[in-house]
Amino acid sequence: MKTYKLNEIENLHIAGRTAGANEKGELALFWAGSALEVNVKTSEVWVEVESDFSSSEVWLCIFVNGRKISRFMAPKGKSKFCILRALNPSKENLISIMRDTQPMSGDVNQILKITSLEVSDETEFLPVPEKDLKIEFIGDSITSGEGLYGGPWEQDWISQWISVSENYAVKTGCALNADFNILSQCGWGVVCGWDNNVTSVMPPHYENICSLQSGDIQKKLGSQETWDFSKFQPDFVVVNLGTNDSGAFNQPAWKDPVTGTEYKMHLDENGKPVPEDGNKIAKGVTDFLKAIRKNNPEAKILWVWGMIDMPEVGVYVKKGIDSFISETGDKKTSAMILPSMSLEKTDEEKGSRGHPGPLTHRLASEKIIEYIKNNR
Repeated sequence: MKTYKLNEIENLHIAGRTAGANEKGELALFWAGSALEVNVKTSEVWVEVESDFSSSEVWLCIFVNGRKISRFMAPKGKSKFCILRALNPSKENLISIMRDTQPMSGDVNQILKITSLEVSDETEFLPVPEKDLKIEFIGDSITSGEGLYGGPWEQDWISQWISVSENYAVKTGCALNADFNILSQCGWGVVCGWDNNVTSVMPPHYENICSLQSGDIQKKLGSQETWDFSKFQPDFVVVNLGTNDSGAFNQPAWKDPVTGTEYKMHLDENGKPVPEDGNKIAKGVTDFLKAIRKNNPEAKILWVWGMIDMPEVGVYVKKGIDSFISETGDKKTSAMILPSMSLEKTDEEKGSRGHPGPLTHRLASEKIIEYIKNNR
């Protein structure tokens, strides 16, 4: 067996927003769906990872030739895992080591680093084949894959029930042979989070690598650095946000712990969003689309919603999209409502924690795949 630091491997592909391998040859993976990919002729592969956390551990998964073969938890400290053995050393195998769970914005100590690969002596690292297109996905818990492990009776908020590798975004990327980035955070929205927290929003973090991870060690790994958009110019950007903004209408006000100011999305006497608050969402959508377009001038942008029903707020999301198109004349931006989790009937079709299950993610993926195929 021979051990390689990542900067010693010539043919190496990194998926997702990262700061790249550091001077020690170590790679920090921040976002769910971020991955290290190698194409090898080998008989055995081990990976060494380093992890830390205060409350929420990180899970990883392994893909071989496009199919997921395993999922495991990264304990604190350095650990070595045998991910494949007894392979035919004359056969090429495309191996992806993927972060399966999202960054936890509230855990300032949470990290995941891939520190080295250990392979059999005769290993040959081959070029990773070019993908057919590039896609960026931006979303909340649905895009993080919350609820895709565990049965519908599971309600604990833990990393174990979150799996991006089973969600609509990864299914779409794999089906289209796409290179993809995923930016997602459970409970976050466009203008507020599920609990009316106006700091739990994705747009302010869009131009950085992973600035919602703000601990000292996370900063040292590059989380706060500005993202170089020239590294990944997507053909398509798929945004799935608005569900938590919708849920905030049914939650108590959130008080800013610093200023004491309270924030609340209000319903009228008929149980519908007050227009003033609905229009905040519409403006937030318009503004975010402008930021996405500025950084991705050639991409087709698709804003989707509906995997969790939100008909009243969906109207304001659509209003924000229409305003963006009207203001800018943008002809490459579209909106689409996805199949709802209300179609799920059996336990096998449902997810845990009241989130969309396997059926809904499959149906959503199929609809997005059809759109992309028709608009390439």
